[in-house]
Amino acid sequence: MRREGTTARNLGSRNVNVFEIVVILAVALVVIGPEKMPEVLRAAGKVMRELRSASNTVLRELTEALDEEPPKRELPDTTRPSGATPPDSHGAGQPPEKT
Repeated sequence: MRREGTTARNLGSRNVNVFEIVVILAVALVVIGPEKMPEVLRAAGKVMRELRSASNTVLRELTEALDEEPPKRELPDTTRPSGATPPDSHGAGQPPEKT
């Protein structure tokens, strides 16, 4: 539902056009007042920069973690029946000693 002749800025999943931004700023000017408006806008800008930086850091770390190869681990030998002794457990092909 984009109106012709207006520019839209994508904020998340919602498009905000210029008219809506002007209305938001006008309401903020009335509520906050002209004296504190620059201070509030600076603080809002700082918060937005910090949020963007934090989200970029998380995205970069997740991408790096997903790009890494998982560590190789030794899997147990499942070809022998349970309880059987491994073939080389008694020495180099020698039968176990009788006691």
